[in-house]
Amino acid sequence: MILAFDISGSMAADDLKPTRMEAAKVAARDFVQRQPSTVQIGVVGFSDNGFTVQAPTNNQDTILAAINRLTPQRGTSLGQGILASLKTIAVANAPPPAPSLYSTMTPTPVPSPTPVPPGTFIPAAIVLLTDGDNNEAPNPLMAAQNAVDRGVRIYTVGIGSAAGTTLHVNGFTVHTKLDEETLQQIAQLTQGTYYNADNQQELRKIYDNLNPQLVIKPEKLEITSLFAGASIVMLLISGAFSLLWFSRVP
Repeated sequence: MILAFDISGSMAADDLKPTRMEAAKVAARDFVQRQPSTVQIGVVGFSDNGFTVQAPTNNQDTILAAINRLTPQRGTSLGQGILASLKTIAVANAPPPAPSLYSTMTPTPVPSPTPVPPGTFIPAAIVLLTDGDNNEAPNPLMAAQNAVDRGVRIYTVGIGSAAGTTLHVNGFTVHTKLDEETLQQIAQLTQGTYYNADNQQELRKIYDNLNPQLVIKPEKLEITSLFAGASIVMLLISGAFSLLWFSRVP
């Protein structure tokens, strides 16, 4: 599960109290604390660019610390947020790198992922928390198609009101409002769900209704101790039989 936070300047608007950003963070923290340890959660932030704030982990303290560090920045690029989330998922599921050896040979280019069959979904999902007020490239629907090709659902959460509010930033006056149409299109394209949050209580309900696909991560089990324990048990049993039959310990 990737929580992709819009950290653009418009998220400082206060039509969702205390601000869009803070309301989203409060509800996200509550959501994280209610997840079982089997769910790995990553955090992505995006404004005019997208970046991984926290790689997927089931350490809740680490996830909460990453959410707390988020602050409003510059413009809004939904496409960059989606692409950064897909990259975070890909890195988390990549096999460990092979040992690197020095060579003068030209490295083999990494092949692009093969699109999955339509209707196929991997055990990962993106929750996109944003006011949807996109003003930067790339086209968010083209980025969403990348999610479709990789079998990743996107649940879009609209933060703010359709009426919007006026925001004063760095001497400029900007009117910002929720762009529901774009968020609905992204959710529909990826077969996710769009949710509208016009107050903090509704935002909490949205997290209650989200049905994340649990990520099951295989882990290696050290079995040497099991064999050692079994050997000790067999030694004790043989000693007991020896004492019983021959009246001596081997």
